[in-house]
Amino acid sequence: MESLLDLSIDALQTEMALLGAPKYTAKQIWGWMYQKQVTTYDQMSNIKKSIREALAAKYTLLPFSEHYFIGDDDDLAIKYIFKIDDHNSVEAVVLSEKDYKTLCISSQCGCPVDCKFCLTGVAGFKRNLTVGEIVGQLLVTMSEGHPITHIVFMGMGEPLLNYDNVIAAYKRFTEESSFNLSGRKITISTSGYIRNIEQLITDDIHLNLAFSVGSANPLIRESIMPIEKRNPIVKVARLLKQYLKLHNRKLTLEYTLLKGVNDTKDQIIELGNLAQYLDAKVNLINLNPHERIPFSPVDNKVLTGFKNLLLKSGVRATIRYTKGQEIVAACGQLGESILTPKTA
Repeated sequence: MESLLDLSIDALQTEMALLGAPKYTAKQIWGWMYQKQVTTYDQMSNIKKSIREALAAKYTLLPFSEHYFIGDDDDLAIKYIFKIDDHNSVEAVVLSEKDYKTLCISSQCGCPVDCKFCLTGVAGFKRNLTVGEIVGQLLVTMSEGHPITHIVFMGMGEPLLNYDNVIAAYKRFTEESSFNLSGRKITISTSGYIRNIEQLITDDIHLNLAFSVGSANPLIRESIMPIEKRNPIVKVARLLKQYLKLHNRKLTLEYTLLKGVNDTKDQIIELGNLAQYLDAKVNLINLNPHERIPFSPVDNKVLTGFKNLLLKSGVRATIRYTKGQEIVAACGQLGESILTPKTA
């Protein structure tokens, strides 16, 4: 059954007209979902029972048959697992910062990109998520007491390969009548699909992007990110530079360090050159190990040394410190629910 969250406001107004409800009823229902974050029809107290029952017969409100969550020791990372159909689940993570909360959201069930250092790639690709399944991740977490102000599309999947639904969800997040989040507090990660970045330019959509580099050296990159073969980093970089000229949004280069693979000084210098060319910030991520990932993290001393090397060359650089590793919720670790499904 389709979720009510899949409907646009126009589609919801059409449904209300078919039910003979007053025109304003659609806006009331919309407000209940997106401004008051209710997750059941019964909570919509000013909507006629007959209207609620008619909607419930045709649409579920949430697109998940069940969900549950697991928190780490300090609850700085809370992993949500959403069951989307009989065999598949997706995961999202609430990350608590000092002054705000970020939701790391999924856009696909599994991932087709097959980055060799990412557990989601090991899980394989199942399908794209619908608008409702993307939006529902935020609705559920907010309804359960997490005042989310920032969103990162860095969960399961390659967001730009689910372009239409991701952009529709992004608009739902930022529309004043919906969640009314700031677009500047939403970042969409990509491994670098040329066709979809071109589509962003054509559609004149301005986003904060995070580009997963892997390695600035094309040969090494191809060995750990097969996407390099058809989407060469040189072409992606040129296209990103063109995209950045159209607006003043931020670009971050995400760089996961793999011991003995992409951790030489020369490679960090190449990364710094790429960052300077794109006027981008570098986010260094030490690999979060997992038994199914055939790589190891670098020593913390090496990690800090690389950050300092980038800073000395004039590149803005930060280290993304691990949160949620003990609950398999750290960067690159989502997908455990597919590999080891929950049993009743």
